Amino acid sequence: MNDDARIVDGFVFPSYQEAQIALKEWNNISVIRERTAQLEGGAVYELYVKLIERKMFNTMVGYSFLHELRQRLITEFSYPEEELPTVELPKRMEYDRVKEMNQGVLEGKLQQLLLQKKRMTITIVALVFMVVAMFVIAAVNPNVGYVNYKNKVLNQYSAWEEDLERREQAVKDKEQELNINSKE
Repeated sequence: MNDDARIVDGFVFPSYQEAQIALKEWNNISVIRERTAQLEGGAVYELYVKLIERKMFNTMVGYSFLHELRQRLITEFSYPEEELPTVELPKRMEYDRVKEMNQGVLEGKLQQLLLQKKRMTITIVALVFMVVAMFVIAAVNPNVGYVNYKNKVLNQYSAWEEDLERREQAVKDKEQELNINSKE
């Protein structure tokens, strides 16, 4: 952002929004200066009091003008400083309150995200533990059916094959025996 857009009456403001508020105050102050150039001390005093009571200014531009009026009342019109009302500066500017509210919302979202991250971390750790446990069970337990399934099927087929070969041999032997007996 252009720094010139944040400069008003010699003050550099932290944000463009505050600079715009200060610019409006500066324009109002210009009008007030034109109208108060020829005023008497009583009118300047009333103006000073009203500006403070109505809290017309919110930036350093306005507060410096109030200070200028105060000094003018003391030096030109000989008002005692104790009789003049003091200017109370606000604790925070309006944009700070908005920023604080936004910060509160962001902090709430951050807390939600941190909680969600914690839950996901716990879930991931549990899943990793389950996968590791499954591998350990599969490696340690030799009777797990799905691990040795191929070997069991092959063993069963080879046993059937051996049984069939034995029966086939018995049938062949019987046929040979019958053939030998029939030739005699």
